[in-house]
Amino acid sequence: MLTGRNRRKTHAGIPHGSTCNLGTRLQIYYQYNSGESAELWSDQSVNNNDAVQEVADNQPVAVTGGGLDFEDTDEASTASSMQFTNFSIPVDTDFLAFIACNLETSALNGLNCYLSDSGGEVLEFVSHTKHQLKTGEANTNLIHNAVFTINPAEKTVFVLHRTNGATGTLKMYKSGLLCNGNNNTGSTNAGNLDLQNLGVKNNPSSESHWFDGIMYDVGVITGNAASDINREIITDYLLGKHGMERLG
Repeated sequence: MLTGRNRRKTHAGIPHGSTCNLGTRLQIYYQYNSGESAELWSDQSVNNNDAVQEVADNQPVAVTGGGLDFEDTDEASTASSMQFTNFSIPVDTDFLAFIACNLETSALNGLNCYLSDSGGEVLEFVSHTKHQLKTGEANTNLIHNAVFTINPAEKTVFVLHRTNGATGTLKMYKSGLLCNGNNNTGSTNAGNLDLQNLGVKNNPSSESHWFDGIMYDVGVITGNAASDINREIITDYLLGKHGMERLG
């Protein structure tokens, strides 16, 4: 029987103890099976930054059991996307972005943006072997096929982690399995990043790169809360929730 503080208590659905008290540094968290709908995916962080889509033709479809199915029709009037209030990740600031998703079989032949601003700043799957981070200062393609691939119709927990402040070291994780990117020490990009869109690049100025598949969980953590310890805690939480095995 547990006594005292219950170590399984959650913060916005993420297990925490003294090592994972995220507060406002959990910028957004769109959580699986939290009442998400075509019009609204409520933010489970303390920032209350809900993702919304008021236009019926651009709404994703709620999946039975949890998650939202985003469809890439390659047409701005019908492709799925959602918007939230813009927030910024400053230059030289650590962050980690996590997504539990299942890309359509055909989606990995193209670009699948899951987070972006209204300009050119994006986080997206370029293909089953490559991920892209584009900030206000640089565009970085991270190659991961030497370690893992993002396979079609496979539920995946993917984490992009930036550390080391002004160095901006980037590393990727699939279900806990590390890939450093283009070299053994990790690729780098310490630029600023603004985010306000879910499932599309550049909405509403020049929409493209629509996400084609199901998003189950999406979140961003910034600053000193974007630690190795918290990355591991969040990875284990997501893998356990979705019934997946850790790869590394």
